Amino acid sequence: MDDRDRREITVLTGTRAEYGLLKPAMDAIQEHDDLTLSVVATGMHLSPRHGNTVDQIRDDGFTVDREVPMQLDGDSGTAMAKSLGIGTSGLADAFASLDPDIVLLLGDRDEALAGALAASHMTIPVAHVHGGDAMHGATIDDSIRHAITKFAHLHFPASELSAERIRKLGEEPWRITVCGAPGLDDIRDGAYTVPERVRSTHGIDPDRPLLLVVQHPVTTAPQEAGKQMTATLDAVDSFDAAVVVIYPNSDAGSDQIIDELESREFSSDVSLFRSLPRHKYLGLLAGADVMVGNSSSGIIEAPSFDLPVVDVGPRQAGRQRAANVLSVPHESDEIREAIDRCLHDDVVTEQAAEPNPYDYGGAGDRICDRLAEVDLDEQLLEKRLSYDV
Repeated sequence: MDDRDRREITVLTGTRAEYGLLKPAMDAIQEHDDLTLSVVATGMHLSPRHGNTVDQIRDDGFTVDREVPMQLDGDSGTAMAKSLGIGTSGLADAFASLDPDIVLLLGDRDEALAGALAASHMTIPVAHVHGGDAMHGATIDDSIRHAITKFAHLHFPASELSAERIRKLGEEPWRITVCGAPGLDDIRDGAYTVPERVRSTHGIDPDRPLLLVVQHPVTTAPQEAGKQMTATLDAVDSFDAAVVVIYPNSDAGSDQIIDELESREFSSDVSLFRSLPRHKYLGLLAGADVMVGNSSSGIIEAPSFDLPVVDVGPRQAGRQRAANVLSVPHESDEIREAIDRCLHDDVVTEQAAEPNPYDYGGAGDRICDRLAEVDLDEQLLEKRLSYDV
C-alpha cells in the first residue's frame, strides 16, 4: 500500500512510564500494513533533570517527529497548570503540521490531557489507553483520566472493570475495546534484559536481595513529598540489601524528592538512576526481591514477575490490583515491617504468584487492529451519552 493511503496514527508520549506502556502498540502500528506511525514527545521526555528520555525513544528505533516543550520550571501546582496551557498550544501546532487521522495517548497526566484538548478541538479522533482506572488517593489524576475519557472517541481500557467505569460515564459501548495493559506485552515476549546482565552492567551486588525503590509525589499533598521520601529511604536503609532508586516523575513535589536523593549520603550498596531504558527497567523488576514506593508499575507490571510490592501511601489507593501488593502509610516502621514480610513471609510470596488482572495478552495488536478498522466518519466524532435522563 502507498504511504499516502495508510492511516496515520500519531502517538503522544510525555513520560518514560507511559512510553513504556505505549511501546508495544507503537511497535504494532509501525509494522501494520495499513497504518503509519508518527511520534510526538513532550513533558518529562525533554527534561535534562529527568534524563532526556526522548533519546530512549530514538534508541528503540522510533522517529520522533515533533518535540513539544511544555514544562515550566517550578515545583508547584501553579507551574503545572501553566504548563498545561503551553502544552495544549504547542501540541495543536504539532498536530496541525502532522495532520494525523487519529491521536493515540495513554493515562492520566497533563501531557495526555493537553493532547486530548488540542486534538478534539481540531476534530481529530482521540484514542485513549488505560481509561476507566481508579486512583482514589490521587484526586487530580483521576479527574484528568476521566476528563480525557469524555474527550476521547475510542477507549482501550486495561480490564473489564475499567471498561465498566467508562460505560457508567456514559460512553457508548461500541467505542470501548478491552485490551489489557499493553505494557505487559514485552514481559510476555521476554523483551527485556536478563536480570543478571542488568546487575552486572551497573555494579549491583548479585548475592544480596535487591530492593527497587520508585516513589513519586502524591498530587494532593506535594508539600509532603520530601518527608515521605525520607520515610521510605529510612526504612530501606534497615536492610542488608542492594538498593536501586529511580528518580520521580515531574509532578509538583518532585523537586523535594530529588533534593532528598541528592543531599543524602548513600552507601555503595545504593544505585541512583534518573531514568533507565524500558528493557533494563523490566530486567530490574524481573530480578528484584521487593519493589517499594508508589509507582503504577508495582500495580501493573510487577504481578507479571511475581514480585512482592510495598505500596507506600495513598497514591494508588482504589486501583484494581493483584495479590502481590501490601499497602502501608508513609511511616518508616510500617514500610520496614512490610519489606521484611515480603522478604521472609511465604504467604506473601505465594500471593505474589497469583494472576495479573491486567494481562489479557496481545494488547498492542488489539489496539492496532481497532485503529486500523474503525470508520473515520461523523459517527466517530459525534460524542453522545449512552443513557437518557
